[in-house]
Amino acid sequence: MEMRRLPLIALALLLAACDSGADPAPAETPVPTESGSMSDGAGPRLDPAIAAGEIPARFHGVWDAVTGTCDPASDMRVEITARRIEYYESVGDVSGMGNEGDDAIADLVMEGEGETWVQPTRLSLEAMPDGERLRISDALKPESPDDPLRKRCPA
Repeated sequence: MEMRRLPLIALALLLAACDSGADPAPAETPVPTESGSMSDGAGPRLDPAIAAGEIPARFHGVWDAVTGTCDPASDMRVEITARRIEYYESVGDVSGMGNEGDDAIADLVMEGEGETWVQPTRLSLEAMPDGERLRISDALKPESPDDPLRKRCPA
């Protein structure tokens, strides 16, 4: 009878040693900010679209080279929706989202010309006197002035 109680006593002592008596720290919960985006209160705000795994609405639409015509046959034309980027000869579906400052970073599962690949893609907007410009670049490389700028096409 005493041998059966020994493991129970040892277990009780072990559990008591693990309990520091303090309540565990509460999990951090994002709280809405004035702009409607989410934040943990201590750092930068998280765009709700990015939190939902989507490209933010500010990037949505049809874009073309600054000198382009916005015609569907333009090889620099790109169409962006919440979950997809369509280029002239390829398409990328969003598999994950993140951000660096105001830039959105999309992990795209690309398909084109019979091949598939994953492409981490940076989307950034630049203000210009005649409207915003979109820069799409490889998120694994530093941005370069050689990355083409695109203008927003009329709806």
